[in-house]
Amino acid sequence: MNKICYGCGAKLQCTDELKIGYIPEKKINDSKYCMRCFRMTHYGENYSIDTPKDQKEIIRKINNDSKFVIFLVDFLNISESVIKLFKSIKKKKLLLINKCELMPKSVNKERFVSFIANHYSIIDPIRLKGGTKFHGAKSVYNFLTENNIKEAYILGLSNSGKSTLINDLARINDSNVTSITVSKRANTTIDFIRTKISNDLVLIDSPGFIIDDSLNNDVTGKNIKEYSMNIKECETVGLLDNKYFLKFDGKTQMVLYTNSSAERIVKKYYRAAPNLVYTINVTKPNTDIVIRGIGFITIKKCVNITTNIDLKYIEVRDSMFGDKDE
Repeated sequence: MNKICYGCGAKLQCTDELKIGYIPEKKINDSKYCMRCFRMTHYGENYSIDTPKDQKEIIRKINNDSKFVIFLVDFLNISESVIKLFKSIKKKKLLLINKCELMPKSVNKERFVSFIANHYSIIDPIRLKGGTKFHGAKSVYNFLTENNIKEAYILGLSNSGKSTLINDLARINDSNVTSITVSKRANTTIDFIRTKISNDLVLIDSPGFIIDDSLNNDVTGKNIKEYSMNIKECETVGLLDNKYFLKFDGKTQMVLYTNSSAERIVKKYYRAAPNLVYTINVTKPNTDIVIRGIGFITIKKCVNITTNIDLKYIEVRDSMFGDKDE
C-alpha cells in the first residue's frame, strides 16, 4: 500500500530527493510527512512547486463525484474570474468567504452577502468565515451538521486557507489526526488529502487553484490591510514598489485593500509616470476597482484614472462594502 504525506498529499518515495514526496529510506515506514513538509513545518523553510494536477482534471474529478463542495476564497480575491471557477463546479456547493474578521467594522454582513449573490448571480449558499478562535471554523461545522453533510471537498485558490480550515475543524472535534501542512507559499497541498474529522465527517483537501489572469501570484504577503488616502488632482499612487501606477485627474478619496505591505505603496506627484496608456472611468461614487492579484480599491467620488495596468487585469463594480459613510 502506498503511503502518502499527510502534509501535502504526495506519495512518499525514497528514490529521488529532487522529486515530491521524498523521505529517507530509513524513515519511510514511520514518517507521516515528506522531507519538504517536515522542513516547512519545523524549520519554516519555503518551497514553491508547480501544481502537479491540472485544474481541469481536479474539476472533472469532483464533478464526477457525489460529494458536497466547500469553495473557499478570501474577500480580497472575489472577482469574475474566481466566481467563474466556482460556477464550474456542478455539484451542491457552498461559497465560503474567508478572513471576514479583517473587513471594515461598519460593513453590514447581510448586505454584503446579498451584494455578492446579486452582483455575481450566485444561487448557491454563501457563508462568511472569520474570527480569532479557530478562525471562525465553528460556523462551518454547524453548517455541515445542519445540512447532514458527511463528506465534502475543500476547494479554493492557492493559499486561501483550505488546510487551516480542516485543521481547525479537527481541533474543534478534538480529533487526533495529524495536521495538514500550512504555509503562505502557493501549492503547499499538491494532491488530495482525505481527513476523518469525526465519525460523522470526512473532509478532502485539494490542490489550490491559480488564476492565470492575475498580475501577482506571490501569496507570501502579510494579512489583508486597509489603506485610506485622500487624493489630489494629478496625484499618482504607485503599487508593488512602483511597478504599477494609477494617476487621478481629480480629487477623490480611495481605500485600498491588499496584502502588500505599506512600504510597497507610494502616493506622490510623478512628473512622468511611465506608460500610462489605459484609462479607467469611475462614473459612480463608491466604485470598486479590482486589480486581480493585488486587491481592490474603493473610489469614493467620480474620477478618471490613467494607468499602466492592462485592462484585462481590471474589473470595475459597485463597492461590495457599500457606502461606509451612509
